[in-house]
Amino acid sequence: MLFNQLDILNQKLLQTPSLPQRIALLDEEMRADEFFPILLQLQNIFQACTQQEEWLIKQLIVIGEAKGLQNLDLISFRRLCAQLQPVDQFYREIGGILGYQVEILRRLNQMTSAFFQGSTFHSPCFYDISRGGLEVEEAIEAGLRSLPYTAEFYPLGGAADRLHLVDRHTGGDLPAAKMQFAGRSLFEGLIRDVQAREFLYEQRYGKKVIMPIGIMTSAEKDNHKFILQMCESNRWFGRPKDSFRLFCQPLVPAVDAKGHWIWAGEGRLFLKPGGHGALWKMARDEGVFSWLKDQKIQQVMVRQVNNPLAGVDSGLLAFLGLGVKHRMSFGFVSCPRLLKTAEGVNVLVEKKRGDLVERVLTNIEYCDFARYGIEDKPLEEGGIYSRFTCNANILFARLEEIEKAVSLCPYPGLLINIKPATFVSSSGEKKQIAMGRLESTMQNIADVFIEEHPASSPPKTKRTFVMYNERKKTISTTKKAYVLGGSLQETPEQGFYDLLQASRELLSSSCGFTLPAPRSLADMQQLGPECLFMYHPALGPLYSLISQKIQKGSLALGSELQVELAQAYLDHVEVQGSLRIVAEKPTESRCVLKNVRVINQGVDWEASRPFWAYELVRFESMQIILQGSSEFIAEGTIFSGNQQWVVEDGFRMIVAADGSVYRRKLKNRLTGERSLPKIDCHKGG
Repeated sequence: MLFNQLDILNQKLLQTPSLPQRIALLDEEMRADEFFPILLQLQNIFQACTQQEEWLIKQLIVIGEAKGLQNLDLISFRRLCAQLQPVDQFYREIGGILGYQVEILRRLNQMTSAFFQGSTFHSPCFYDISRGGLEVEEAIEAGLRSLPYTAEFYPLGGAADRLHLVDRHTGGDLPAAKMQFAGRSLFEGLIRDVQAREFLYEQRYGKKVIMPIGIMTSAEKDNHKFILQMCESNRWFGRPKDSFRLFCQPLVPAVDAKGHWIWAGEGRLFLKPGGHGALWKMARDEGVFSWLKDQKIQQVMVRQVNNPLAGVDSGLLAFLGLGVKHRMSFGFVSCPRLLKTAEGVNVLVEKKRGDLVERVLTNIEYCDFARYGIEDKPLEEGGIYSRFTCNANILFARLEEIEKAVSLCPYPGLLINIKPATFVSSSGEKKQIAMGRLESTMQNIADVFIEEHPASSPPKTKRTFVMYNERKKTISTTKKAYVLGGSLQETPEQGFYDLLQASRELLSSSCGFTLPAPRSLADMQQLGPECLFMYHPALGPLYSLISQKIQKGSLALGSELQVELAQAYLDHVEVQGSLRIVAEKPTESRCVLKNVRVINQGVDWEASRPFWAYELVRFESMQIILQGSSEFIAEGTIFSGNQQWVVEDGFRMIVAADGSVYRRKLKNRLTGERSLPKIDCHKGG
């Protein structure tokens, strides 16, 4: 059937509430001779199947995708129906399976949204936090203050095919959340960032807060199973189990360049995740919104797992604070966008209506630039950045507003991006084929928030906003595996380099450290980092707080400094080699090093590839291990060679300048005797 015929039929079905009546409408459409052979072949199965199964399969026949139905027995038939049922249920608001195909064909025919037709695109007005100032400090404070009423959402159900992650033991595919980056999984990195903000809140206000976390998973590559296993094996990262809510998005049929469904084998569809735009609808349908409202949550912040850079410094707190302070409905984080990259852009879309204009602040994906007539031109002649800024997919949403928005737009930002991909059949045969699927984008729920303004007014919106920050503190995504000779953009190599550069800037600009000359990414790939500073985000996460805890010092060429705890004070510490301070309970232990030198052979960089995994091989290292709630203090001391100092739970270890060692029982395991300089937690960004 042609697109127009399917569209008309779908509209009729949407207006028909009864399942038997809907099946009867399909039967009317299938009276044509072209449907007779397949109906004849399936007549025995239809007699044995349920009414719901009949509805699913007859939709498949009407849309012209019956080729995978031939020679099916009842078992295979029901297995196929089990694949189709979640698709039909998820897309019920647009017509189920038939509606899914109508939207596929609509987008393959380059049909744009009615609102965007005849519209003008502007670069948005921003809240710019990149230069600091009083307004930014107030936003950070507002964000911190709002943590008890804030939840986080993580859409973790994506395919991440371009990363080519496999289990080193089984050879099976792994989801992006399990990727080991900077010494831990990307998923754990998100949790650590949350813990850092919660610890800062406790330091500032004297009360504990546990932010609820909603996680959208999928069945792709056993994603849901792996996420659950990570939570359980890490004992829910020291958080209450009931502070997490996992919900699974459905997989949807993949299609070729003409919109035909791809079959993995007889009676088996090739399915892939349908995009992170499912987040909002699934959160509503699975009761996650109700769960949050019961906890008096007022807003949610969304992060993606493949951007480990987003948690540095003040960006997330300032973003949250701006949304709360100005009572916004929805918000984006944005930053400069590199030309010709696979990054969406934030735009203000404006359409004239007589003396008024309608405006919506939204996102347009890179694959849709041509569709909307957007040219990827530089901001300045010969520059490397685009005239539109990058949408970093860090989002703010007011809960009551997003619930209303889902009712109006359950499938935001529908698009289809046909691109070459490897297709593996059920028999294990690999094929290269151009394919895509109907995808929904979570950021385009913003399209609901259309505002009317006088035509003469500045191009702004009142309910939605964009926060602008430096790129180096906003985004560096790990989307694809590096291929020798290929681009490093969006690879773990690039992401790790950007993370180290952010840490380098923190040490040199805020902490007064002397560092070796910086290396380019290409040089780092060949020689290793010029130096490496890794830290637990609870050390800050604000740079202004870290700079109070780490003051003066130096890292020699090739040296490593790791500070895995929140309460550390390093004053004039020089490292030539490797110094690692690791705490079992990063927010309960303490370490003070004053006028300390560490000299050892450090890291074997040649044997430590890939550097981004942070599984380093060390010739020698100075390691301080803090068990439970404990302290380590050293002043005026030189530590040479390979050393390991272990401090038991409830004890303080003091190393004097002459090497003498003292152990004392802490008087109070929670607070101890005051051994750290007072840190001003009120100090803003």
